[in-house]
Amino acid sequence: MSWWDRHPAIAYTGARLLLFAVPFVLLALIVPVVWALLIAFVFSAIVSVFVLSRMRDAWSASLASRADRTRARMAERAAAEDAWDEEQRAHDSGSDDDAP
Repeated sequence: MSWWDRHPAIAYTGARLLLFAVPFVLLALIVPVVWALLIAFVFSAIVSVFVLSRMRDAWSASLASRADRTRARMAERAAAEDAWDEEQRAHDSGSDDDAP
């Protein structure tokens, strides 16, 4: 597994920045900077929809996997808390029976 596979958010963001920076630099040499910004932004947005779809899907899968792990940990903690609470209630109700 490569570094890019382990960090899909960084890979996608870097690729997206590169898709913006290269046209911007080339256009800034030819047209005013404001036009270069606008054209590079539109170009990178359109191209990234098609070119970076696999990277976006990998990032999405990474987020879903992280959310699933977090949800599972929360469920485990909730179950442990419920078990502890039941144990405390059983202990408290048992001590009430022993009271004079």
